[in-house]
Amino acid sequence: MRLKLDELQKVVKKTIDEEKAADALKAEIGRVLGPTVVTAGRLIEVVAAANDWLDVLDRTGRSSRLQFKPSVTASFLDYRDPEVRKFAARVCPEKFLPKMTSDRSPEVRAAVAARLSLPAVREMMKHFPQDDQLRTIFRQKKRLIEAGVAKPEVEPMGHDPVAGKERLGDTVKQPKGPDLSENWYHQHAMRFLHDYGRNIEYAWEELAVKRFCSATKATSGVEIDEAKLLKSIKELIKEKEDNAMERNSLKETLAWLEAQEEKQDLQEGALPDLSEDADPVLDLLQGGLTSEQYCEQANKLFRIQESMLPLGIRKYRLGEGNAKQTLVPCIGMLPHKFGFRSIDERALDSFCEHWTKRQQMMGEPLRLEWTNHPSDVNKIGFTCVLK
Repeated sequence: MRLKLDELQKVVKKTIDEEKAADALKAEIGRVLGPTVVTAGRLIEVVAAANDWLDVLDRTGRSSRLQFKPSVTASFLDYRDPEVRKFAARVCPEKFLPKMTSDRSPEVRAAVAARLSLPAVREMMKHFPQDDQLRTIFRQKKRLIEAGVAKPEVEPMGHDPVAGKERLGDTVKQPKGPDLSENWYHQHAMRFLHDYGRNIEYAWEELAVKRFCSATKATSGVEIDEAKLLKSIKELIKEKEDNAMERNSLKETLAWLEAQEEKQDLQEGALPDLSEDADPVLDLLQGGLTSEQYCEQANKLFRIQESMLPLGIRKYRLGEGNAKQTLVPCIGMLPHKFGFRSIDERALDSFCEHWTKRQQMMGEPLRLEWTNHPSDVNKIGFTCVLK
């Protein structure tokens, strides 16, 4: 019984220690990353949000300036959840990374490889030949070196940089890397414009370039010509503005030409005044005709053409003469060239109503509807449907 109580006390103590460590890590995340990451909640959720924010800072070159306390982060290098181990691998000092090069999670290994030198990543690839992320990171680092952003020789993993300075003095100072090409500045200027270019006032470029150059020098020892990079960015901004002005000018010109053309069309095709006495459509509406007379006059006025009743509807006919083929309106034309007027629409509505009533009187469950023809503004289309 005594042994079981001791084991229980150990479990309780371990749980309490883990909770304290988790609270300390969340507090450290809040201190370094600020209010951008909500630190209330489960540790895994807080760390996942912190990893997402670190991804943003990585793309803008600001993550290298963050300083987390090693005493807080190092204890999570062997945490059971890979998201937490990945975060620890991204923020702990490099001397702790060798023990994580063989981590079972590919995400954690990728976070470790992103901070190690090219030879170290090559060694990791030998142990994990199927890891595509490691292969991608290796190619990216190799391209940077070939582009002139080579990381200087670094001390062995786990080396204490302070002790190295005391022992070696100036011998640990790294020489400047080779001059960066014009293409390198242009490509990075395009990348900056892609990340920040939505800012209309372009008040971001100086601060972003300054932070990026400082971070690159701190992490890789390469000195970037800040003025040259800033000049490349401003040239791209000016080019973008000139293109936008040219597009706006073309749009304005096109809009003006369209307005002039529309104005000319209105002047040339001004609608003549139609007196009520001379309007045959109005005469049709106000003629006091019966349904049969109205349909007959409308057929002539709108030049309505008829076609056979569709077979799909024909089989539902209920009248005695269902063996006969009924003709239904299919297309017509307005008696003028002015397009559809409200009076035309009323006349066509009345025609469809009269036609439908005549079919009801004959026992046919049919209803006629009219529509604007899709190919001609002066044409009329008719559709016959079952009621």
